[in-house]
Amino acid sequence: MAKGERLKAKVADILDLPRDLLADLFRLTLAGRGQLFIENHKGIILYQPDLIRLSVRGGEVIVRGRDLQVRFVYTAEMYIEGRIDTIEVEGLD
Repeated sequence: MAKGERLKAKVADILDLPRDLLADLFRLTLAGRGQLFIENHKGIILYQPDLIRLSVRGGEVIVRGRDLQVRFVYTAEMYIEGRIDTIEVEGLD
């Protein structure tokens, strides 16, 4: 872990804050198999009804399923609905 990241983690611990808030990490919240909420994404790489690829710090999140739809996208948040079969994370340290 780089010195800057260690410092951010220590500050988060001292202030009792979630580490992802200060470290620019992504967060996935899955509700059942039909709803996925992503925070701190960097954008959509590929968008198809059976495959959505998202850029995150240091890699990608790959969502596979059926009838996948992005319901809303904000600067750093996204909500996906549909039949979610798999979620993969690639390229992270």
